[in-house]
Amino acid sequence: MSHEFPIRVYYEDTDLAGIVYYANYLKFFERARTEWLRTTGLAQNRLATEQNILFVVRAVEASYLRPAVLDDTLDVVTTLDKLGRASLDFAQQVRRDG
Repeated sequence: MSHEFPIRVYYEDTDLAGIVYYANYLKFFERARTEWLRTTGLAQNRLATEQNILFVVRAVEASYLRPAVLDDTLDVVTTLDKLGRASLDFAQQVRRDG
């Protein structure tokens, strides 16, 4: 099950050269995972308050192929790779122009 989340690159996402600062991709990924959860009917605030369930990122591995720049329209594609008893493993990509 894959989910696409559109993001526009704003000035605040970039460095002085107008290129997305590398750590901001992690913010994009976090937003996309939250929206993926919403599509499954799960809201993180409800899980936390009603069931005491919280999500923690344990590991991240990233490869940067080409930079995104100011005003780009991106799609963050989130795919659930593995569902464990107490864990979720996701694969995420940022795509520009498909």
